Amino acid sequence: MGLPAQKIPTILIPCVFLFAASCSSMGTGSPWGSGNSGYSGSGASQWGSPTFGGGGVVNGKEVGIASWYGPTFYGKRTASGAVFTKDGLTAAHRTLPLGTRVRVRNLQNNLSVDVLINDRGPFVNGRIIDLSWKAAKTLGMLGKGTAPVEIVVLNGTSSSSTDRSQGTFEIQVGSFSSYGEARTYLERLNRYPDAHIVKSEYANGYMYRVRIGRFDSLSAAQQYSHTVKSRLGEAFVVRQ
Repeated sequence: MGLPAQKIPTILIPCVFLFAASCSSMGTGSPWGSGNSGYSGSGASQWGSPTFGGGGVVNGKEVGIASWYGPTFYGKRTASGAVFTKDGLTAAHRTLPLGTRVRVRNLQNNLSVDVLINDRGPFVNGRIIDLSWKAAKTLGMLGKGTAPVEIVVLNGTSSSSTDRSQGTFEIQVGSFSSYGEARTYLERLNRYPDAHIVKSEYANGYMYRVRIGRFDSLSAAQQYSHTVKSRLGEAFVVRQ
């Protein structure tokens, strides 16, 4: 049984990829708005389809859409604690352990680059990795903003697929620029007693992520996320 039908307030979401120095997007009817990435393609091709990618890392590989960080994030601390710089070969991934190195290959031009996972994201359906400016330039995807890619795990905290699937995982169900709106949405999730808010700092303020649960395996989190998604409309598994 889902949550009672209620109108969700308009939410301002910051842009991950920006065509200009500043950008904003607003969405209505969803705790995600139009996503936290500023690039918006037509989605008409197989690469733009929201069903392409997002299945997670299987046997050390994953295929999906890559995007890249814009100036909003320059100089801010990543989930690893390191300061983000556009010239570093780094990237954000939702579930791979921080410190994992991966090879990213652009499936449209076969260019590749090796990057270090030091942040969490992207939280846009179908997108699997957010790249630094330098990594995106190496892949030849700066102008378009996104590209279909294959990710191959090179090493990390452990090369074992078992270790990559263990840890602490949560399910993110909303992202807000206002703590009040995040709190209002959290209060609607009374069927999830472990729902909570995670605060993240950005150049122009803070984002408040609403998350559900804590799981000690990726598979358990992914399985439960399907139930959550069917009730709430969207859900992303995130490693702490």
